[in-house]
This record gives sequence, structure tokens and C-alpha cells, in this order.
Amino acid sequence: MVTPSLPMRRTVVPLLFLAACTGASDEGDSAPPDGSSDSGADPVVERDGPAYSKGDCPTLAAGRNDFATGDDSYRVELILPEDPVGAPVVFAWHWLGGSASQAIRSMSLQDFVDGSGVIVVAPDSAGYQYEWHFLDDPDGNPDLLLFDDLLGCLWRQYDVDLERVHAVGMSAGGLWTSYLTLHRAQWLASTAPLSGGAQTGSYSTPAEPLPVLMTWGGPSDLYGPLSFDETSRYMVEQLRADGSFVVECEHDRGHTLPPGGLDYAYRFLLDHPRGIQPEPYADGLPEGFPSFCRQP
Repeated sequence: MVTPSLPMRRTVVPLLFLAACTGASDEGDSAPPDGSSDSGADPVVERDGPAYSKGDCPTLAAGRNDFATGDDSYRVELILPEDPVGAPVVFAWHWLGGSASQAIRSMSLQDFVDGSGVIVVAPDSAGYQYEWHFLDDPDGNPDLLLFDDLLGCLWRQYDVDLERVHAVGMSAGGLWTSYLTLHRAQWLASTAPLSGGAQTGSYSTPAEPLPVLMTWGGPSDLYGPLSFDETSRYMVEQLRADGSFVVECEHDRGHTLPPGGLDYAYRFLLDHPRGIQPEPYADGLPEGFPSFCRQP
């Protein structure tokens, strides 16, 4: 898979991100860069998915869907496996200037579905200038409501496995995946931010610890003045201090998707259903993980 670089546009984003992190106020089409005791997880406690904010859920079909949530409407790409009932769910979030369809292609998400039987849900942003609302407070955050509403409707329609809900995203999508890690740990089993992270003022302790795989492109992983090397390292440090299991994958390609594809990240997600004990990677990373990955 060719790993293209992110376009250097809208450099106001990292500036505002930095301002938000220090307490200040505040689309394009280019490519980016059962839980069960048998599996080692705690016994599953049945629970309902989130309520849909607009009443009765619309039908979510394979392909493109128009999905109303709150005061907004989003285009959402849904990839369904042959049997979606009871399947795990992976949310995939695109980068600045990108789209759901680009994320599906560049991140080989159709192959992931074909090989694992997961449901992939990939929204297009609603046109917010930074794509996702990772600078905003959780209260009233429209993209958090999007996540909740989509998960609730997928649960109602396909009885998806609420113990196996995961998220992955690159750049702006990586920042949003990081934000979800901090603010939706009650629903997520594990996450894999790609060039994401947090800073002082934007980090908050997740409601509960969860496994996280942080990937970034080393010291040259920059977008304007924003260093994803710094934001990723900071989030790793804070998550570990708060009791989460974190694997670091630091490649040397800068602000691009990691070399060799994302099979290792998808494996990490599927190896980590919600509440799994003991930690399956406690004794080392499995064979086949890239040499640029390490664990505590």
C-alpha cells in the first residue's frame, strides 16, 4: 500500500489546538498520509447501547448512509461483513481534508472486514473546519453525539458486540480517536490513534483504563508547528499513569500512515475486548508486530 503524506493546509489547526491545550479560547480530497471468561475477559454483563438522540433509528445499510444526529446530518460509510449480527465494531476517522472513502482505501478497511468479520463505520465530518471537534468540551460535543448515536443504532439493528467496540484514526482522526479514548472509555474496548495524542489542558483521565496502541512518525511527525511526537508521548505517559496498558509504535516516516500497513493495529484492537484479563501482551508483543513497536 502506498502511504501518501498529509497535505500541508489549514495550519491554523495546530495553532488553535495548542491554544486550547494551554487554556486559551478558542473538505478537500487529498490522501494522507464476549468478552468471555474463555477469552480471558471478565464475564459479560448484558447492557443496552446508547439511546438514539432523535427517537427511532434509521436503517443503516452497507455503503453510504445519510445519518441525522442532534442538529447535524453526516454521511457515513458502513462496511458490513457477511454476517453482521453480533459483530465487533471499529470506528474509523479520517484526516484533515480527507473523507471516509479515502480512509477506507488508504487504511485497507475493506480487507480488514473481509479478514475478521468486523463492522467498520467511517463517517465524513459535517464540515467543521478542523473535521472533528477535538478542541471542544465533551458537553454538547456534536461528534461525541455522533459516536453515541451510531453505536446505539448499530446495536439496535445488528445487536453488535458492545464488549468489542474500537476506534482508529489518522492525524485529525488520530486526535479525535485520542479524544474518544479520554471521553468514551465506558463504551470502547481499545483504541489505536495514529498521529494523535493530547497535551496539558486537553488530557483528562478516562472513566476506566483501556488498552491503547499509539502510533506516530517520530520527531519529524509534524503538521505546521504541532508536534505529534510530543502529543503522542505525552498521552502515553498520562495513560500509563492512569492505569491503562499502552503500546508505542514509533516509526520514522513523519506525518504519514505507518509503513507496511495497519494489520498490527487491527490485531491489537481485536486482541483487546473490553476488560480482558490477564493482559494478552503482558509477556511481549506477538510475532509479526513491526520492529518499531515497544511496550512498557
